[in-house]
Amino acid sequence: MRTAFVLFWGLVLAVTGVTVQAAGLQVQVRDGDGQAVENAAIVVRALDETPEPPSGQKEIVDQVDREFVPPAIVVPVSTRILFPNNDDIRHHVYSFSEAKSFELPLYTGMPARPIEFPNPGIVTIACNIHDWMSAHIYVVDSPWHGLTDGDGAWRASDLPAGQYSVEVWHHGLPEEQQRVGEIDLEADASVELEATVELAAGPSPRRAPRPGRRGYR
Repeated sequence: MRTAFVLFWGLVLAVTGVTVQAAGLQVQVRDGDGQAVENAAIVVRALDETPEPPSGQKEIVDQVDREFVPPAIVVPVSTRILFPNNDDIRHHVYSFSEAKSFELPLYTGMPARPIEFPNPGIVTIACNIHDWMSAHIYVVDSPWHGLTDGDGAWRASDLPAGQYSVEVWHHGLPEEQQRVGEIDLEADASVELEATVELAAGPSPRRAPRPGRRGYR
């Protein structure tokens, strides 16, 4: 079954239905120009009772060539994340986000401890030294989640039959307006969702050239 949702600033404007394929769920996210939206977080919740996501997960957000790698990550609540610095200069990683604020003062190599993310929400991280460096951590309280790929798609094949809500999270959308809609997933059926989102253009500081040298600092 294929279902299309149109989301403008998080508001559902239209719902349509078409045919049946294999088992599972696919969410396709595009912007207002029809272009695929990569690194949008998809969160699926059961309407009756969503089980707790696994706890104790560990992840890494690296710093390579003056960039955060990966630029976006989706993790369950209580995940602990390490922020190694593999550059030959020091970075100063911080976040002022409501879901999690923290600071790792100037350092190189591996920090002494990971940072725990106990609350759901979008956490934007940056470097206090390099203005162009930023990344987004999507912390969720559901075991069914993921990021869209380069084609703007995310797929799941392990959802039990039941009713679900589906959310699209992206740092270009208002955080309080991310719900796309609801689906009724039958056993041995497949549902495809299409979400069109209008993203706000955010600031994009440019990398500064190295004085008297090729490349960027």
